[in-house]
Amino acid sequence: MTSRERVLTAFDHREPDRVPLWYGASDGLTARLRAHCGCADDEALQDRLHIDFRRVHGRYIGPDLGRTTIWGVERDGAYYGMPTSHPLAGVTTVEEVAAYPLWPSPDWFDWSGLRAQCEAWREYAVIGGPWVVVFTDATELVGMAEFFEKMYTHPEVMQAVLDRVADFYYELATRCFEAAADAFEIFFFGDDFGTQESLIISPKAWREFCKPNIRRFVELGHQADLEVMFHSCGAVTSILDDLVDLGLDALNPIQPAAKGMDLARLKADYGAHLTFHGALDHQHILPFGTPDEVRAEVRRVLDIMAPGGGFCLAPSHDLLLDEFPPENIVAMYDEAAEYGRY
Repeated sequence: MTSRERVLTAFDHREPDRVPLWYGASDGLTARLRAHCGCADDEALQDRLHIDFRRVHGRYIGPDLGRTTIWGVERDGAYYGMPTSHPLAGVTTVEEVAAYPLWPSPDWFDWSGLRAQCEAWREYAVIGGPWVVVFTDATELVGMAEFFEKMYTHPEVMQAVLDRVADFYYELATRCFEAAADAFEIFFFGDDFGTQESLIISPKAWREFCKPNIRRFVELGHQADLEVMFHSCGAVTSILDDLVDLGLDALNPIQPAAKGMDLARLKADYGAHLTFHGALDHQHILPFGTPDEVRAEVRRVLDIMAPGGGFCLAPSHDLLLDEFPPENIVAMYDEAAEYGRY
């Protein structure tokens, strides 16, 4: 099978020739892995690690923002950074939301080169679309604590913030799909709704404030004839029925160390409805284990999750970090490529 065929077979809840594999890592770790494996470039590294997915992106052509996001939020720190300003803090009316002067424009993104990126990777399963993070961006604009409080004291105002962010991403995704949706396979978007113990907000609040906009994007992806994969770290079992109800195709990244995210139970209860993408422990095994322990964990995960298809192996977080031992990463992918054969 080609990588593309392998992934689409797994997403169809059938068994391909082997379990598909995904890679995501910091620039620092990728450079270390290239050196460790003797690979000349990133593409050679992904081939060495048996990776079946490739990801394409639009081109940002908007104003120079420095460390400020497209939403006017200042950020600082390693990797993704953290917000250091909240320009909509103190907002109390829908009119103030509408009058915010720093709303971004979809014209800041160029999708004209997307098709050429996709065509270069036709043998792979290509992930496309903007990275839609409605809830995260809305809470950064207001400030998380204030946003959570105002979900109760000013619900219509917080809903206005969410909808304004969602409308921007909806237009961005629409333009992306018009440019090249027939040239890639998977629309991937998400938000981090889970903590180590539970949802970050109540399931009731999630259904009121978050679920409707997620439905908009799932339906938009399906209208473009794409598989739709949603991202949320953490303990999200309390909304898995909702994700099935939304018609979601796949869930990433499956964090097995989070409360309630037992792999056997997830597979038994939801394996017929959701393709699971992830599940290799990013919190303990990959950073602190030995290569032999990593290989043993890969086998354990595959024994549970691989039967019947509907599973793609990846770390339980999208970004492998600089400090992870390269030998552990190589052990994960090599073991999965060999032991994950059907």
